[in-house]
Amino acid sequence: MRAMRIALTGTPGTGKSAVGRELARLGLSVVSLNSFARGRGLLGVRDRARRTREMDLAGLGRALERELPAGKGVFLEGHVAHLLEVDHAVVLRCSPPVLRRRLAARRYPAAKVRENSLAEALDAITAEAVARLGRRRVSELDTTRRTAASVASDIARLSRGRFRGAARLRPGRIDWSGDILRNAGYYSAARAGRAAGTPKH
Repeated sequence: MRAMRIALTGTPGTGKSAVGRELARLGLSVVSLNSFARGRGLLGVRDRARRTREMDLAGLGRALERELPAGKGVFLEGHVAHLLEVDHAVVLRCSPPVLRRRLAARRYPAAKVRENSLAEALDAITAEAVARLGRRRVSELDTTRRTAASVASDIARLSRGRFRGAARLRPGRIDWSGDILRNAGYYSAARAGRAAGTPKH
C-alpha cells in the first residue's frame, strides 16, 4: 500500500508549525514548506508593506518530487500545502477572535490580521482543499482551545488508519461566519483591500 502524502494546512495562526513539531516528536516525517522553499530559492520578492512572499508552487512541487524519499509517508506543513499533490488535507481551524490575538502577538500589521481573520471566517483554505481533493479527502480540526500535542496525537492516530473513521472531521462542522456579521465594520477594510483567498504569511 502506497504511503500517504498529507497536507497540514490552515490560515496563519491556526497552529500548523506547532502541530508539525509535535508530529515530528511522535516520529512522523514532517516537511516545513516555508523552510524547504526558502532553502531552494522558491520564495518570491518580499512585499514589505504586507510582510508576505509568494511561493513558486510549480517549482516547489517539482523539488518535492525530486527530493522526498519514494514510498515514505510525509506531512507537508504550510498554508499552501493543500495546493500541492497530496492524498489528504488536514485543515487546522481557529475561531477568528483567538486567531486575531495570536496574529497580533506576532506583530502582524493590522491589515494582515484582518485579511487572515476574514479568510478564516470564510473557510477559504477548507474551500480550496475541498475543491481540489473532494470532501472525503479533507479533515478539519478546531485548535482554538486545544494544545498542539493533543491535536498532533489525533492526527497521528488518524493517519495511521489512513483517515478511515474520520467522517466526523469532514468539512461543514466548523462555521465562523457569525464573526463576519458581528464585526462587519472591522472586516470592511479587508474586503475593500482584496478578495479573500489563500491567506498570506
